[in-house]
Amino acid sequence: MEERIVDDEFGRGVRVKKLKDGKVDVEDGLAPETEEEGEEMELVLPEEEAEGEAEASYVTQHVYDDEDDEDLIGLSAEEAERVRAEKAEAARARKERYQSSCLAGEKLLASGSYRAAELVYEKALKLDDEAVEASVGYWRAKTADFSDPDVLIGEYVDEDLETLESDLGFEAADVIKEKYRAPFEKRLQELKGQEEPLAKEVEEKKSSRKEMLKARISRSSIAFLASLLPFIGAVIAAIVVAFKINTVPDDRFVIPTIALGVLSMALFIVFLIFTNKFTNDLRMYRMNEKLSSTEEGRMLLEIRRYKRLYEDFLYVANETEE
Repeated sequence: MEERIVDDEFGRGVRVKKLKDGKVDVEDGLAPETEEEGEEMELVLPEEEAEGEAEASYVTQHVYDDEDDEDLIGLSAEEAERVRAEKAEAARARKERYQSSCLAGEKLLASGSYRAAELVYEKALKLDDEAVEASVGYWRAKTADFSDPDVLIGEYVDEDLETLESDLGFEAADVIKEKYRAPFEKRLQELKGQEEPLAKEVEEKKSSRKEMLKARISRSSIAFLASLLPFIGAVIAAIVVAFKINTVPDDRFVIPTIALGVLSMALFIVFLIFTNKFTNDLRMYRMNEKLSSTEEGRMLLEIRRYKRLYEDFLYVANETEE
């Protein structure tokens, strides 16, 4: 009887035999040999074990995939196979429609039919999860092949770079930055050229208004104080005289109290007028510090918003990767 000795993980011999009756006998290598006849059992080599593990992993993965697919729950093996085949066919047809749509869109772009290309790519975007080609084509159509990149940037000028790239798809955004970078950089330089002289003009006008408003605030503050003090004095006098009315048997303090009351009301009206002027001057001074308070300032803010998003789109992601 032949036998083979293999080492187990503890370094001890293990004797494996296949007996005549088909049974498998595994013995400790240190145990004494028996005289029962049998034939040697073929051992599984490490390479074969690895292949078996890979096959088991493949099967397990597909079993899990089927378990995760709700459409296959409760189906027989034949029905499940039919459903999988139908899904595969639907995915293939969907991919073909996507590819044909992108091809049609590319032809329309080449002919300058941007509006028609936009509609074609808009449908293609719904046919693929990634839709990189469709996303790039859609914005090529929207921007007349990126001759007007403000159309894209303007959609997200009040958002941020992350929203822009998320909507485009990060891979599509990378394609645009790589293949159509030139028009974006050209537009960025134009914005920088517009910003510099406009910023200088806005700052000069703001400084001029600031000096004028300072002078107005100085005058209105003096008028405010000049109207406040007499008003307070008249009110105090009216109160003092009014308290004396009951201290004498006649009406000698009644007329003075009424007169001081009328005077206080008149001074109060004057005080309100100068207070309103003073507060308006302060409000205008604060408004002058805000760029959004003038048309030129609003234009400058818009240019800066566009410029910032252009810079983020072209450079921020690259610096992060580096």
